[in-house]
Amino acid sequence: MPQIGHVIEKVVVAGQHEREVPMLVDTGATYSVVSPVLADEIGIARLGRRYQIRLANGAPVDMDVGVAMFRVHGREAPATVLIGEVSEPLLGVETLEALGLSVDPVAGVLRKKRGYAVRLGGFR
Repeated sequence: MPQIGHVIEKVVVAGQHEREVPMLVDTGATYSVVSPVLADEIGIARLGRRYQIRLANGAPVDMDVGVAMFRVHGREAPATVLIGEVSEPLLGVETLEALGLSVDPVAGVLRKKRGYAVRLGGFR
């Protein structure tokens, strides 16, 4: 049984290549975050800009910015991805919104909540 409040989801993340990775769904994170190693492995191009975020402890951190495709539960959409040193990849709220997914923390799963922003094919 999953821990209440912690949702881990298998997500296909794609740049020039794609890879399925377990990601911590983080409703406190606006953007999804991956490590530089993962970004390089799948070919996520950096936009040549850095973006400053504040960690939960208030410390500022500068991260590279890119765009990746995310696929979960048969839904696929592009979203901003921050590239920086993280202990595990994070799936942020912007990506969840683009995919039309929401978190059910009690069941420990993602649920389809509506049609999503970028539909490939018909309604799902």
